[in-house]
Amino acid sequence: MAKDPHENRFERNRKAVYAVVFSLVGLVLLGLALLAVKVVRDEVNRGYERFLIMREHRPSSDLSKAPSRDLLAVADGLEDKLYRLRADENGFIKPSAVHEKPDASVVFLGGSTTECHFMGEEERFPYLVGRQLEASLGKRINSYNGGYAGNNTLHCLLLLQGKVLPMKPRVAVLMECINDLTFLAVAGSYWSPSATRGLVQDKQYNLVKQWIIHNLIGHKPPSAARDDEFADKRSMAQKFEPEAITRSYRLNLEHFIFICRQHGITPVLMTQFNRYLESPDENLLRQLKPMFDNWHITYEQYRTGYMALNDAMRDVAREQKVQLIDLDRLVPKTKDYMYDVVHLNANGSRFVADVVSKSLEPVLR
Repeated sequence: MAKDPHENRFERNRKAVYAVVFSLVGLVLLGLALLAVKVVRDEVNRGYERFLIMREHRPSSDLSKAPSRDLLAVADGLEDKLYRLRADENGFIKPSAVHEKPDASVVFLGGSTTECHFMGEEERFPYLVGRQLEASLGKRINSYNGGYAGNNTLHCLLLLQGKVLPMKPRVAVLMECINDLTFLAVAGSYWSPSATRGLVQDKQYNLVKQWIIHNLIGHKPPSAARDDEFADKRSMAQKFEPEAITRSYRLNLEHFIFICRQHGITPVLMTQFNRYLESPDENLLRQLKPMFDNWHITYEQYRTGYMALNDAMRDVAREQKVQLIDLDRLVPKTKDYMYDVVHLNANGSRFVADVVSKSLEPVLR
């Protein structure tokens, strides 16, 4: 066949050109496949990273949250509105460092009962304690609110070591009870895996790395997205033993005292205010019923465990010769002071601030 004079060299050798192009594309794809295999193999060999979690408010955050509909349905006098919660650069709830050069600082550690989310920023008792101490002592006092919802005493110990010790406060105050009881009753141990409250957490990776960890390494941590992270553990609450829970709780209190004293900080323990009366009102029982139904335990059983932990704090304070502020006995157990079983309203916060500031005056004179 005669050659078309208008055809160029590539058109005349079309098949050969296609063969070369497809070969090059194939080599590139093969190279990419081999690279992908190497990357996956290397990622499998690297494993995954874990870390000890500091459960705190994100530093420099500024968030507003309204109470849930479920809480509003049973709470006494809680308003349906947004409550602002800001955190400073060290994760403490604002207002915090009122003075650049204070004469003394007090740090409060605990869970949501210390956090006091659903009230005004200047109504929370840790802040009020600082202002009242300042007025009574004539000194510049900074008070820091290190409360975070869900924290138990082991989380507080991590916060103490991770960010409180470098601050060199004069006083560190610990109040936590209900989160320890709940976690130990349901999970059995402070070190039990948990999607949000476990001490050891997995690093968050991209989807590819997550797929490798889950499917090739075979590691599947508790999912933080689960509606009920304790769904597979709730049966443990049926056989919880207050004595065993109390022993674990006591160790954390003793550890807190030891660490504070080793670093020249005065430790103070506070029992937790509450409305766990022997004969609670009907609204309070309505609040608690869903939880106890899920756990298959009674109000009396849980109350016994709760009282045991507050008693343990009293015992540790006495044995270690540490100041105890017995809010369990000092705060009236009524809806005038708490909107649910353990959370203060603004009136209760003012009452607690008055009790705590007067108790701390001798330490800070």
